[in-house]
Amino acid sequence: MEHGRVCGRHFISGKAAKLWDRYNPDWIPTQNLGHNKCDAAEKLQADLEAAGKRDERVRDREMKRVAAENEKRLREEIEAKRQKIGEPGEKVSDISFNLDSAMEVETETGTATQTEEFDYLFHISTAKPPFDEAYFANDNEKVRFYTGLPAYDVLQTVLPYVSKFVVRKSPTLSQFQEFVLTLMKLKLNMPMQDLAYRFGISIATVSRTFSAWMVVLDARLAFLIRWPEREDLWQTMPQCFQVAFGNKTTVIIDCFEVFINRPSNLMARAQTYSNYKNHNTVKILVGITPQGSISFASNAWGGRTSDKFLTDNCGILKKLLPGDLVMADRGFTIQESLIFHGAELAIPAFTRGKDQLDPVDVEGTRGIANVRIHVERIIGLLRRKYTILSGILPIDFLQCDPNGSQVAKIPMIDRIITVCAALTNLSNGIVPLD
Repeated sequence: MEHGRVCGRHFISGKAAKLWDRYNPDWIPTQNLGHNKCDAAEKLQADLEAAGKRDERVRDREMKRVAAENEKRLREEIEAKRQKIGEPGEKVSDISFNLDSAMEVETETGTATQTEEFDYLFHISTAKPPFDEAYFANDNEKVRFYTGLPAYDVLQTVLPYVSKFVVRKSPTLSQFQEFVLTLMKLKLNMPMQDLAYRFGISIATVSRTFSAWMVVLDARLAFLIRWPEREDLWQTMPQCFQVAFGNKTTVIIDCFEVFINRPSNLMARAQTYSNYKNHNTVKILVGITPQGSISFASNAWGGRTSDKFLTDNCGILKKLLPGDLVMADRGFTIQESLIFHGAELAIPAFTRGKDQLDPVDVEGTRGIANVRIHVERIIGLLRRKYTILSGILPIDFLQCDPNGSQVAKIPMIDRIITVCAALTNLSNGIVPLD
């Protein structure tokens, strides 16, 4: 400012220096400029406190964002399930997987590659484990790894119970080896080619042996999936259930899905497509007792089947008695169906349309969640123990002949579910009783 004036109190000497005297302390005003003096320590402390408050505000915003995303995801999931309530579905045994005339057979990508890998591995090594009694004797770790059974004694107990009903399919294998082969397929989901190399037999023999033993295992071990008597439930009710729900809890239900190869038949493809998994699947409903054993395992249904429709049509409701309490998650809106059978439903409270849950609903939801988690643990145990339920099943396991013999009318997937659930019940429980 060419003609501006500045008061002399703003200069050290009381007046401004000449314009040419740039290095004079009074070349610019430096005094009484309206700022309060504070020492360096106080300024540093203030900066640190301000930075801490900024970080806290950032963390709060991030936590609110994550909570909002989780809440939105939960609402979308619930809404998707509510929209599909009552959506019909079909049993796998009622679905035709025959190839459409206008379509070509689809190859199973990945299977050939895996088979080639096993082919290479077993061609460079001529050593083949015998997998006989001597191989497993007194080695429970091997038994658990290859068969899923908890001990060698259990293996030897189950074998004579089923072996006398099986017609031998291999002249080179003993009944013990055939039994182990079947369990290895269930436990490790090995390709048929791999099992053929390990046991020194053909793929066709492996397939025939597996099918023959599965028919017998399905018929002989189904009794292990037992719906308990009410008095038995009362006498052995775990403490965690007694505290929250007394002795009323009868069954905890949930569904899980198993991936399958994409069917060539267009109708089968539509009936098995799961919008929830974005894949062709089959859906199974599992019910467990409060003690942690599987008391019900449904047949396989197409993946498009809703949880409510599956529950209403799989037969589990016929097992309920008046006064029974059924636990489930929010997707099982089966209140009316249970009332018809005189039973009650316990599900977590819905948050839709509410800013927050009532204190009573919060406490009830917490109590349900603490005990309902056991059904998810059992399903996880079932799929970890028998990994055939965690892989992608071939269409051959879903096909059946409705006009054939009694054996041919049941698809292999239904037998697999029954046998795996029955064998899982032979393991130690995971629900604490005290």
